[in-house]
Parts: sequence; C-alpha cells; structure tokens
Amino acid sequence: RNRNLKPSPKLNMGIQKLDRLTIAYCQQNASEMPESLLTEHRILLNLGSHFVVEQWYNGEYQKNQMNTGDFTFLPIGMSRRVIWDRSIEFLLLDLDSTYLQEIMQILSDGEYRNQIQLIPHYKRHDSLIHQLGLGLKTELQSNLQIDNSGSRLYVESMIMTLTHQLLRHHTALTPIAQSSIGTMPKSQLDILTDYIRNNLDSELSLNELAKILQINKFYLMRLFKRSTGYTLHQYVTNCRIEKSKELLANRNNNLSILEICYSVGFESQSHFTKVFNRYVGANPSVYRDR
Repeated sequence: RNRNLKPSPKLNMGIQKLDRLTIAYCQQNASEMPESLLTEHRILLNLGSHFVVEQWYNGEYQKNQMNTGDFTFLPIGMSRRVIWDRSIEFLLLDLDSTYLQEIMQILSDGEYRNQIQLIPHYKRHDSLIHQLGLGLKTELQSNLQIDNSGSRLYVESMIMTLTHQLLRHHTALTPIAQSSIGTMPKSQLDILTDYIRNNLDSELSLNELAKILQINKFYLMRLFKRSTGYTLHQYVTNCRIEKSKELLANRNNNLSILEICYSVGFESQSHFTKVFNRYVGANPSVYRDR
C-alpha cells in the first residue's frame, strides 16, 4: 500500500550550521525516506499536526502516531527507514558527537554518578523541549541571520538548554541528590560583564564568552543565571538597550539612529526598533525627542 509513496525533497524554511551542530525547520509531503545511516545524533520535533509514521531502526519495526510536540531522538550510527502518511512540519537538530559528549561529561561529573547511556526514543513528549523548538522555529523563520550577534547567543543558549533537558530527563541516569554548582566569583563576573559592555558592537557567542573565563560554556550559562538572575542573552540585550538610551539622550553627538543601532550590536534598524520598543515602551525616535 506504500508503493505510490516516493521520496520527496524537504522544503527547508530555514537552516543554519553553527559550531558542531545543524538546525533546520522543514516541511515535507507524505513520503518515504529510504534506509540511511546516521552520522550525527539527531532530534526530530513534530511542530505540525498529528501524523502516522512507520519506521525501521536497525531493522526493528515501529509504528506510532506523532502528535504535536512529540519528538524522536536517534543516537549516531543507527540505520533508519521512514514512511509517513501526510504533510509534516518539523524541527531537525543534528548534533556532532563531540558536542553531545561535552555536555554528557558535565552532567556525569556534576549531577550524576554514572555515565549517561544514550537510548533511542521513537515517540516522547516534553513541554520544555516543545517550547524551545517553537522558539528556534521563530528564529529560523525570521529575516535575521543567526550568525548575527543578537540571534546567535540566543539560539546557542536555547539549543544547549534543549540538549540538557533531553539528556537529563530522557536517558538512563542515577542522579545525585543536589548539584554542587554555586555562583560565579565576583572577580570573574566583573571580568565577563566588563567585556560584554566594552564589546557590544561585536558578535558575542557562548564560545567566545566561555574562553574569557576558561570555563565550559554550559557551566557559564548556569553560573551566570545563578549569579545575576539573568540569562546571558537577556543581560547582553539589556546592556545594548541601556547603551543605546545613553547615546540617544546625548545631544552632543550627531549619530543617526542607524549608526547607534550598529554601534550597540544590532544587525538592522528594524530589529533595533522592535527590541527597543519592547524594552522601553517607545521607539528610538520618540525616545530621542523626549
């Protein structure tokens, strides 16, 4: 009964390659994917309506109804053949083995007694993973480029949070009672925040910020949030808005709004205006006139 199904190309609504990972938002008609071997760890998150999928993983047959927000996780090296019965909308996340191993090592050392065992999941649901997937879809669909400073830090943070959630709640683990992670020493926090404020016009990525303190970027995210109450992306955006307010209020400079936009690290005036209005309650022109 599936003989009429033919492989159909994915319609990539947005795709980005970042450090050791690929993320894509796709739509695809009812189709069949011939058997192939996974060369990276893969997360597939259903963002559309429900559909029925028949799957052969390492020769083992599975048939599931995938509902909105359900995801599949497949470790590297698995063979897969898939048939689905209607148009689908999904987020695809391919993770390099070294990227996943890095986070696994952190979790094993800091929160768990034993090494994490990667187990394939053909149908799981997690509300946080679903919400993170919707946020990533929005970024991929927007006109912004993830390589730009504002979006890149935001997307990297979401992907790391999603990966942590997957490993922490959907793998075989023996948890320790309480994580020993505390807060960031004031001297380190001052170094980091000074660097951010002095480089608002440049691309700020998790890798770059972690290298400044010579710590793992996942620890950096958690330490910074515990120490300040803000995520790194929230803090950087706050700094950019506050600096732009200073420049707009300074009657002694002749900078245009576009020049101010670029000087604080926004990639377009439309994006700057949108974020500024959300934080301040007025657009930059109105704020300057006040």
